[in-house]
Amino acid sequence: MNTVGISKAILILFFGVLISGCGLTTMTSKYNMVMYTVTPPILQVHGGKVALQIDGNIPEKYFHKNATVDFTPILKSENSEATFKTITLQGEEASGGQTTISYAAGGRFTYKDEINYSDEMMNSDLEIKAVAKLKDDAEPLGPITIAKGVIATSERVQNTEEMAIAHHGYEKETILSEFATIYFLVNQSAIRTSEKSDEDMQKLKEFAKLGYKTQSIEIKSFASPEGTVDANDDVSERRSKSTVKYTKQILKRLKLDGANNEELYTNISYGEDWDGFNRLMKASDMQDKKRVLNIVNSVQDPEKREQAIRDMAELYDAIDKNILPQLRKAQISILSYQPKRTDENIAALSISNPDSLDLNELLFSATLTDDKGVKMKIYNTAVNLHNDWRACNNIACIYIAENNLDDANKWLDKAFEITGDQSDVLSNYGIVAARKGNLSKAQQFFNQANASENNQAILNIRQGKYAKAERYFKNASTHNATLSKLLNGNNSSNCTDNTAACYYLNAIVGARSANMQMLTNNLSKAIAADASYKQEAAKDLEFINYRENQKFNALIN
Repeated sequence: MNTVGISKAILILFFGVLISGCGLTTMTSKYNMVMYTVTPPILQVHGGKVALQIDGNIPEKYFHKNATVDFTPILKSENSEATFKTITLQGEEASGGQTTISYAAGGRFTYKDEINYSDEMMNSDLEIKAVAKLKDDAEPLGPITIAKGVIATSERVQNTEEMAIAHHGYEKETILSEFATIYFLVNQSAIRTSEKSDEDMQKLKEFAKLGYKTQSIEIKSFASPEGTVDANDDVSERRSKSTVKYTKQILKRLKLDGANNEELYTNISYGEDWDGFNRLMKASDMQDKKRVLNIVNSVQDPEKREQAIRDMAELYDAIDKNILPQLRKAQISILSYQPKRTDENIAALSISNPDSLDLNELLFSATLTDDKGVKMKIYNTAVNLHNDWRACNNIACIYIAENNLDDANKWLDKAFEITGDQSDVLSNYGIVAARKGNLSKAQQFFNQANASENNQAILNIRQGKYAKAERYFKNASTHNATLSKLLNGNNSSNCTDNTAACYYLNAIVGARSANMQMLTNNLSKAIAADASYKQEAAKDLEFINYRENQKFNALIN
């Protein structure tokens, strides 16, 4: 190659480098001409996410035809960074980007993304990190700050879910019963000796001897449906009287508690026992029993009904032999209270001698104390002695109340291993998942458990479904009810809980509704109840429009 040729090649190379260098230099030096619009202007948390939209406007003759720009929004706080996704813009002769920008005309782009919220984002800057690339060269553009902080009012939901504490199953009052049936001859009311010594009568007498406190003594008498209604009502009544007399005699002799108390006795004469007739016929193996049952159900007059059955001569002998004798009867029932330990005795034994209590008594004893340590000891004993899922579940509830979610989850796992898909366990799993921010898993658990409306409404707030939550809370004025209304755009709500958190929430309502008196009065109460709200209000962007206000500054400084 001659000297002229070499010089020309060097010149072309130099020119190319110059153009390349000038391209990135221009993009760097004129970066302030690129305009960004953030929506919303102050970022907000909804459903545990910070959503972001940036609309970029790039001027004409700015974007090099062969350049690309990696574009990354960053939420930068004092000690951490949260990075949104990166997109690449490209010049009209470049490749590898998602959006092409013209050199001559410039261009626009829209960026959307969302990230999980963390508390440090509340006091942060939204920065744009952009790096321009041309061949082997790379130049940072910026960084520049395009927005300040994150409004995190939706995160002020209170943990007031209803924990599913498994029921102990203990009955403070248990009714025990025993009964005997006395059968009579047709049209007779005298109690035969054979009936007095029958097996069920002996069992009734043994029950009476136990000495339990009596709740009631019931005597019911019946007649078989044969003959006139009046005659059968009469024999039923006579059977009632004879049975009551006999019952009182034997119970007084056995010294049953309440045997002499007339108020404990109930005696009813039912007359013809057509219900019993129906049941016995259905249970029988008689042929054509359906015909008999059809008569019973279709003929309203009892005497005509009986006559129609009598006219079925081929069946009536079997009815007379096998069905009717079972309807000539009186039933004696004694209902008594099962003896129980006193609450004081159960409470003492749960600590000193838990082995002496049955499982339900042991679990019940945990309800007799407000001491969490004692409750925990009782439930652990129930786990060790009985491997009971309810005790595991209720230990988890204690941890949930302390917001110790990891330990709560461990005990729920133990309960699940024992019992499987039990609604109490699933509901508590849902609470833990919701508080940990796993909202989809929480919803799954709540659906399986058919969780309470209150728990679902609180989850709706966490999910950003404010209208659904507000519909549940209706006219309530609790903290979470007020929060759901506020987040749903209702700035006329007012929390009536006498707590620092409630006062602070009302101050936010005042800020959003431009009610300065409401803002300052409630913020003053919140700070008086909890001094940490002074620092919180100073950084909370809910009050950004009041940072130059004298009254507001007097409260936070």
